[in-house]
Order: sequence, then C-alpha cells, then structure tokens
Amino acid sequence: MKMIELIVFDIDGVITDGTVIIDSKGNEQKQISLKDIDAIFELHRRGYKLAAITGEDTEIVDYFEKRFPWEYFYRGNHTKRETMQQIEQGTGISREHICYVGDGKYDIEPLAYAGLGVCPADAIDIARDAADMILQKDGGKGCIWELVSILEKHNNGESPHNYFFQRLEEHTDIFKKLASDQGLMDTVMAVGEEMIKILDGHGGLYLCGNGGSAADAQHIATEFISRFYKERPGLNAEALSVNTSTLTAISNDYSFEKVFARQLEAKARKGDMVVGLSTSGRSQNVLEALRFARKHGMMAVLLMGGFESPELEGSADYTIKVPSLITPRIQEAHIFIGHVLAEYVEYRMFGGYTGQER
Repeated sequence: MKMIELIVFDIDGVITDGTVIIDSKGNEQKQISLKDIDAIFELHRRGYKLAAITGEDTEIVDYFEKRFPWEYFYRGNHTKRETMQQIEQGTGISREHICYVGDGKYDIEPLAYAGLGVCPADAIDIARDAADMILQKDGGKGCIWELVSILEKHNNGESPHNYFFQRLEEHTDIFKKLASDQGLMDTVMAVGEEMIKILDGHGGLYLCGNGGSAADAQHIATEFISRFYKERPGLNAEALSVNTSTLTAISNDYSFEKVFARQLEAKARKGDMVVGLSTSGRSQNVLEALRFARKHGMMAVLLMGGFESPELEGSADYTIKVPSLITPRIQEAHIFIGHVLAEYVEYRMFGGYTGQER
C-alpha cells in the first residue's frame, strides 16, 4: 500500500456540511466545524501537502482560499480529474500517493483516480461507490478529524491497521472489477435463471469444493435449504460430503478424484445442477464431478479465480471467473456470488424483497 503524501479536498459537503443559510438580505452563509478547521492544520503540521478543488466561485470561497495552508487551490472547477493530473505534474507526487476527499457527482472521477478515495458518511450513493473508504461522520461535522486518524494508521507500515487496509484494498479492488464486468454479471444471472428452472421442476442443486471452498459450498447450499430473506419452503440443495469417512472410503476404493463424482452417481439425476468451487480451477475431484454431471445430462457450473487452466476445456456449461489470483479474496467473492444467486432465486420463486425479514 502506497504512503499518502498529498490530500486534495472538495469543499462544500466535506469541509462544510453542504447546507446554505440565507439571511434576510439574501446573503449566503455556510457552516463549518471548528474541529475540521483544526484537523486541516493538523494535517499540514504532520507534513501532508494540501490542495482543494471546488466547483464554486463565490465570496465564501475567498474565505476558504485564504484560511488554510494550501499548496494548490482551484475554484469554479468541475474537471477535477484533469486538475488532479495537473497537481501531480506540479508536485511530482503520483496518484498512488494522493488521497482525495469528496462527496458529490463531480467527485466520482477523482475519488476513483486517487490512490485513496475517501468520502463523508452522507456522500451521495455514486460517490460512496467510487470511494475506497467511507468515513463515519458527515461532511462538515468532524469527518476531517476522523481522516487524520485514518491516514496515520494507513501510513504506518508496521501498524496492524495498515495490514487491515491492505487486505481491504485487495477486497475492494476485486469487487469493483466485478461491478464493471458485464460478461461476468450476465453469466451469474444466467446461472440464476437456470437454477430457478431446475428447482421449479423439482430438480436439485449439488455443490462441492475442497478445503475452504468445501465450507463455502456448505454455506451456499444452506442458504437455499433454509431461507435467505423470505419465510418459504426449503429448496432442494446439498453440499456434497467431505467428512472423513466419505473421503477415505471413496479414495481407498477408487481415487481422490472420484470423491464427488461417486456421490453424484449415487444421488443426482438428469436435469439437476452441479456447482463446483475451485479457486485455481485445477481441483481434480471438482472437475471430475463437473464432467460427470455433463456426461449424465446435468448442468455444470464452475466458480474459480482468474487462473488459466487447460484442464477446464469441456468441464462446465458456465464458468464464473473472479478477477483475482489471491485465494481468500476469491473465496470472499464466491460467497458473495452464492448469496446473490440464493437471494435472486428466492425473490423470483417466492416474490417480494425488503432485506429486513431475516
């Protein structure tokens, strides 16, 4: 994770609370917290370079320009990403070392562009989506003091908090890639439609995986058997067994690669669906299960990471690749996709959704 050297602020909704007070003469006033004034000077004392880019160009902006120790100050400016690139050139500080703090529609591009994009708790939804981190306090109400503490931990390479931020950054990066991959989204929802057809026709879902993916398979299957949000009948889903007796018996009598295929042979039927979870896409017992499924008229779905594997040829009807090579991050995405599928199936088959029943 890169150290932050420069902080670029939007003003209205970040340093102020975003409201406008108009007196009887029509003069505008804005509200700012003394804590946030102190926080900006504290950041300066700690050696951060400071800049501001605001879309406004009023007399109030004069106050902000003169009040704080800015390296750069831009007013009446809505092309904020381009302006940040100018700041990069002027300071020699690359985007990876820049923190941008904003809350509105003109802040979306710079939030995504900066090495660390931060927004107040009351930022608009699309700004929150673009940010790497959402503060707990609203704009103009102490959120910059919160930023002081976060940057101290972020820049301390030996701090446990820094380790946490690194893992969070990996996680966030993957989910942003998922959100921009239309092909992956189309595949996930196509699998959801196939699940509905199978379950509606009294077929079954069988999930399998090794190690951590075995636990993920059990977790996802349970969401179908129990419920997600709605009180409704249980759906026919099962995680194939990885208990010691099953593993040793089938491995001894046949081979480890047959552990899941043999279970499918015993219980699955034509028209069912088999979902295999394998972070690398190379788990032979998972691939054998998928091949067995296709050979016997079942639908085969593989969830995996972004690895290239020549062994995948012909193994699945649908392959969902999480854009990562980091095993725990892939597994986190698999759980998310499993939740989306279970929730979508429940919504389509039983109707209604509030997100509050559970």
